[in-house]
Amino acid sequence: MASCNKKLYINSYHELKNVIKKIEKDKRIFVFFSGAKDTQGYSWCQDCNAIEKPLNEIVASLLPSNGIFIECSVGDRASWKDSNCLFRKDSQLRLTNIPSLVEWGTSKRLTENQLYDPDMIQILFEDD
Repeated sequence: MASCNKKLYINSYHELKNVIKKIEKDKRIFVFFSGAKDTQGYSWCQDCNAIEKPLNEIVASLLPSNGIFIECSVGDRASWKDSNCLFRKDSQLRLTNIPSLVEWGTSKRLTENQLYDPDMIQILFEDD
């Protein structure tokens, strides 16, 4: 993996928006949305826990040199389930499921069981 590749951890909707504004325009931004983690590093979302390690291994080999990988918490279960959740209401995101992996600024999106398919993940990371 090239040294210009980056991985960021973000804990809120507002932090995500601020970081994305600061990222260079020529970067490809991939965001993995998952439930908030406890002090042991486990999410309340069991699917998020199950996919995190295999996804990180795949991303490490697929992230392009101009890519940035962001792991973003959608908050605790109550926050995520709230119909006013900013991740759900944002017109660019419209998240409906976690875990989800999106390429920011594109329609590329994988959710839940799709994230167990390495071929689908590879397609998401390919250049159009």
